[in-house]
Amino acid sequence: MNKMIERLYDEVYSPKVSPEELINNVILPNYTSVNFESNNVGLLVTTTCMIDNDLTAEYKYQFDKEKKLLTLIGDVNGKTDFIYDRDKEIKRKYKEIKKYMNIGVQAV
Repeated sequence: MNKMIERLYDEVYSPKVSPEELINNVILPNYTSVNFESNNVGLLVTTTCMIDNDLTAEYKYQFDKEKKLLTLIGDVNGKTDFIYDRDKEIKRKYKEIKKYMNIGVQAV
């Protein structure tokens, strides 16, 4: 149970990655750009890089005003992939804890 609570805490409070860390990606040989723009949610960071087989990949990191990662969406060769969604992960962790607690109550 403690591990589940720690994972929930991590989802709620951990930044996961910071915008400052993404700046360093631009000096990597396979990265072509890292762009920052302010929006009504906080900060949107878009990175572009080359991956296996010379495919271009674009990743969009949406941060809130406290610089916590909210979502990460990847687009590789026109295929969009929702890699991370903080709200969904928090809900998933709550669900796991509730399920565990219901099982524990029934066993008593």
